[in-house]
Amino acid sequence: MTHPISDMVVRIKNAYKVGKERVSMPYSKLKENICEILKEEGFIDDFTIENVDLISVKSISVKLAYFENVKPVIVDIKTTSTPGIKFYKKVKDMRRYKNGLGVEIFSTSSGILTDVSCRKEGVGGLSLLTVF
Repeated sequence: MTHPISDMVVRIKNAYKVGKERVSMPYSKLKENICEILKEEGFIDDFTIENVDLISVKSISVKLAYFENVKPVIVDIKTTSTPGIKFYKKVKDMRRYKNGLGVEIFSTSSGILTDVSCRKEGVGGLSLLTVF
């Protein structure tokens, strides 16, 4: 796996396309922080960290959110930075994503934050993904 965030995004997109209730992915602290933000913003219902007993490998199980149990809450989710191309933004360059309906997630010196939190704290950082 060359880029774990891209893998996470693709798993979520594919699960929504086939109408799954849950999607599982390998664990990392970065993915856990991203899931916390997605849960706070209402893009997912819940997530749990599970241990696989055979090799003691952790995984994250994400419960996807649907409107009226039919339409996915996440309309579009995209990675913005890749291992080869990284997009950094200063605080003064941050704008509301999709007029505040969407969220841009950043990796900053203060941790993983949304664009709104970055502007409040006055920190810029590496743009990881956008969710609408």
